[in-house]
Amino acid sequence: MDKVRISLRCNGRNECLELAEYIMNYRGVKAKSLIYEVGEGLVIIEVSGPKMEVVTTKRIIMKAYKEWMKIKAWSKGAGSIEIQTLMKFVEKPFVSDALVEVLKHLGYRAELKGAVLTSNAPPNIVINIAKALSQKLEELIRYKPRASATAKALITAYAYLMSLNARNALKVLEESGALRINGHRVLVTKEWRSLLRRLISSSRESYGARGKKENR
Repeated sequence: MDKVRISLRCNGRNECLELAEYIMNYRGVKAKSLIYEVGEGLVIIEVSGPKMEVVTTKRIIMKAYKEWMKIKAWSKGAGSIEIQTLMKFVEKPFVSDALVEVLKHLGYRAELKGAVLTSNAPPNIVINIAKALSQKLEELIRYKPRASATAKALITAYAYLMSLNARNALKVLEESGALRINGHRVLVTKEWRSLLRRLISSSRESYGARGKKENR
C-alpha cells in the first residue's frame, strides 16, 4: 500500500470548501482510501491504496486543481476561459459558436481564439447562457440527432434568444427558409450567423410593430 499527502492552496475557508467539493466530485478521483482536511488557506488530501491507483489519483487531483484555479481566475475578471473547462463546469456540451453569438446579441464582446473564449460578459452570465444552450442542444438532439453543426448553432442560439424550446425554434426556422429538413438531417440554407442576425432583427421589428398596434 502506498500513501501520499497533497496540499492545495486556496483563499479562506469557504473557498477551500468549494475547492474540496470540486475535487471530490471530479471524474476519476478515487482510491482505496481518500480523505481530506480543510483549513483557512489549505486543502490537504491524503490518498492511499495500490501504487498505480495512488499515482493516477494524484495526477487527476492536480488536473482538477489546475482547472479550478482557471475557473477562479476567470470568475475574478481574467476575461478568458478555455471552452473545455467551461463545459466541464457546465457538465454538459453546448455549441461554443452559439454562445459567442448569443453574447454578442446581448451586447457583450465575445470571440473564440482557438479553444479559448474571451468576453467582457460577467462569468455568471456566461455560465447561465452556456447551461441554457446545453439544454437546447439536448432537446434538439433528442428530436433531430443528425442536425448539422451549423444547424445546431443556429437553432440553439435562436431558441435561447427567442425564449423557445428547440423543437419550436426549428419549426420557425424551417418556415422562414433558414433550414432545410430531410428526415433526421437538418441543414442551414445560408451562412448561419447572418441568418440569425436577420431573423432576430425581423422578429424584434415585427414584435415592435405589433406592440405599437396593440397600444393604440
